[in-house]
Formats: sequence, C-alpha cells, structure tokens
Amino acid sequence: MGKETSIVEKIELLIPGFHGYKKKELLREDDRLIRGKVAEILGQAKREMERALQRCAMVNCQQLMAIESLRKKLMMLESRILHAEAGYRGYFDRIKFREDELKKLIEYDAQMIGLAEEILNEAKALNGQIANPQALGMAVLNLEDKLTNFEDVLSKRMSFVVGE
Repeated sequence: MGKETSIVEKIELLIPGFHGYKKKELLREDDRLIRGKVAEILGQAKREMERALQRCAMVNCQQLMAIESLRKKLMMLESRILHAEAGYRGYFDRIKFREDELKKLIEYDAQMIGLAEEILNEAKALNGQIANPQALGMAVLNLEDKLTNFEDVLSKRMSFVVGE
C-alpha cells in the first residue's frame, strides 16, 4: 500500500534541493528553485515556438503573426519569472509567513509548475499542427488560453508574496 504523494512531495521530486519552505532561512533558495524550474519549462516551450515559427515560414502558414505573438508572450513570462523581485529585494524579510500562508504559496507554486508543463505540451502540439491550418488555429487559441491562465496565477502569487 503506497501513501498518496502530497503537493510538497511532488514538487520535491520534480525540483532537487527544494525544501518545501520548511526553514525560514531557505525561503529565498526555495523560491529561486521554483522560479528556475518554471522558467526552464517555459524556455523549452519558447524553443518549441521558435521551431514552429521556422516551420510556419517554410510552408507560408497564416498563423505566423499569432505564433510570433505567443512566442513574445512566452519570452516576457520567462523573463518575469527569472527576474522577479523574489529574494533580492528582501520581501521575505518583511513578510512573516505562517503555516497557512506557506501552504498557499506552495499551492501557487504547484499551479505554476503544472501550467508551465501544460504550456510546453501545447507548444509541442502547436508545432505538430503547422501543416494543418484548422488544427493550427485551435492550437494557437489553446496555447493563448494557457498563457493567460499562467499569467493570472503568476500575478496572484506575486501579489500574495508581497502581502497585497
């Protein structure tokens, strides 16, 4: 009989070195690890979009501008994750996290990781639909929805962390 894996355990399995925000002095390090992993996944998705752009240009598909727009949005999100104020402006010093707040932060982190993986899968699916204009249009819309959801979760997480 195996026990069910908790959200923290799932993240610990995915990101080596993650401590589940268990020690206050490791908050910055855990935050950096989470953001690094999410940015890595988004970077993979960005590379899928770059390949899709090249393939789209070769077959002269009509979604070229939409794909470029999604690639730029991915770049912006990746940069926002990597260069967020976390850890370096010292907001963890000002904000005192209690156990309930740490659970909420971990939930946001799990959501971001899950959405980043969905974005990567959608980018791969989009890349596979370049030759099929109708399916490509749906793939563009699906990826746009995922990016919007991710951006929303990221904004909520950042607001939560700074105590807004």
